[in-house]
Amino acid sequence: MSKQAEKPIKLEDRWVSAGAAEALEAVQQAGVAAEALVTAWTSQANAAAIQEVAERGQGPARKAARRALNVLKSRGIKPPPPLPASAARPDRATTCTASLVAPDGAGTVLLIFDEHTEASRHRVAYVFLRDGWLLERVELTELGGARLRDALKRMLPTGYTPVPVPLEWARHRVAAGRARQSGLGIPLPMGLSSAASLLEPAPTEPPAHPFDDEGLVLDAEDAKALGASSASLHLLPEFRGLFPPDGAVQELLLELGKQVDPGSSPEPEVFGKLLEEQIDAATDRFFAPQRREAMIPALKDAALAVLSRDGEQRALEVVAVMGLIERAGLITDPPHEVPFLRAFFEKAVSLLLQRGNGQLRIPVSAPAAAPSPGEP
Repeated sequence: MSKQAEKPIKLEDRWVSAGAAEALEAVQQAGVAAEALVTAWTSQANAAAIQEVAERGQGPARKAARRALNVLKSRGIKPPPPLPASAARPDRATTCTASLVAPDGAGTVLLIFDEHTEASRHRVAYVFLRDGWLLERVELTELGGARLRDALKRMLPTGYTPVPVPLEWARHRVAAGRARQSGLGIPLPMGLSSAASLLEPAPTEPPAHPFDDEGLVLDAEDAKALGASSASLHLLPEFRGLFPPDGAVQELLLELGKQVDPGSSPEPEVFGKLLEEQIDAATDRFFAPQRREAMIPALKDAALAVLSRDGEQRALEVVAVMGLIERAGLITDPPHEVPFLRAFFEKAVSLLLQRGNGQLRIPVSAPAAAPSPGEP
């Protein structure tokens, strides 16, 4: 028997005729038909509705709207400015939103869940994730809007700001970390049960990372060209505090000491070359395949913040670094050829030089004692 043809998706007229102010509610009500609704708006050149969903929507609808904006722009249709947040999100019901604070120097990510209406106080859950997944602690609080902003300023490192992310993605990330942690027998932090109304329900299937929906991609050649200056990314707040662990730096110095003859003082040029060689070697040792693989999700988290604050071009530099890291190997394209990775150890050595007033304390083996008279 032939398979019965699927029924075409029916879009309500009020969805299709929605303006900017009704666009978010329309795609929410359309549900699985949201992408078809965006297609209908595209055929009608409804740039205002598409702009609102591209700016403030979530999931597949937002991704479709961003594609639709490019289609309209190619036709010479310029979208209007997005509505103010108060107009785009009328106070009709309690809403829950999520935002992400990029990893700090210790690798801790903060997810913020905020439940409120426009006129109400904010019920907020702060979920701290170490290494991107381990639930380190959960804090629950209730604050007015102004006090919430002040609390975030005090809590976050200088230069860090929360970036809005899809609620479903944030909830799944917490749920996945919780399941992994329970499976490993690691105790869960207090506060999860109290924050359940903000953290649940979580989707069973992992949504795409929000940065993947931005459509910022580079081929291998462009990534290599743009990644040549990637050491400058360490000037940004998200990367400024990144250093290799003390043990890796000490190993660099020990290996450097083996290259220096005891009791000798090499010329500055010779010493500089030896130091550069050991920085290369330390970079290759430290950034082993497993560590490089673990860096990609953290870089995506950071890229969201870079894109929000510094724009597309700077975010593409992070994309270039991710591509170079993914393609790095021990023989071809070794880690020390990725300026962003090498800069970890360059910063560490510079800090040691600063602390030592221009001198490095290098452990050098003591010269062998001269034999006593009469000894063979």
